[in-house]
Amino acid sequence: MRYAMSLVVAFSLAGANVPLAADGAAIFKQHCASCHGETGKADTAAGKAMKVPALAGDAKVAGMADADITAAIKANAKHAAVLKKVTDADIAAVAASVKGLAAAK
Repeated sequence: MRYAMSLVVAFSLAGANVPLAADGAAIFKQHCASCHGETGKADTAAGKAMKVPALAGDAKVAGMADADITAAIKANAKHAAVLKKVTDADIAAVAASVKGLAAAK
């Protein structure tokens, strides 16, 4: 029994160091939707005031590689404050989510 408990604890601790995949949609909702809108239509007051482009239905964004979307997110000066709060994995996950929004009509 002791041996079994030791294994359970060992496997539990080993799994604690495994990073979980970032949830791009949740990160987008938390950090991006206030300007880009939850549906990517940039239909928020902040988005309109800042002249944020709509992502939903954007064929150019839909056709971009995830790496190129990630680079565009990082290069946009308006994203500077948010970029300090998220990881590269978070940004990559958001890029995949944004590509999905862009492909939607």
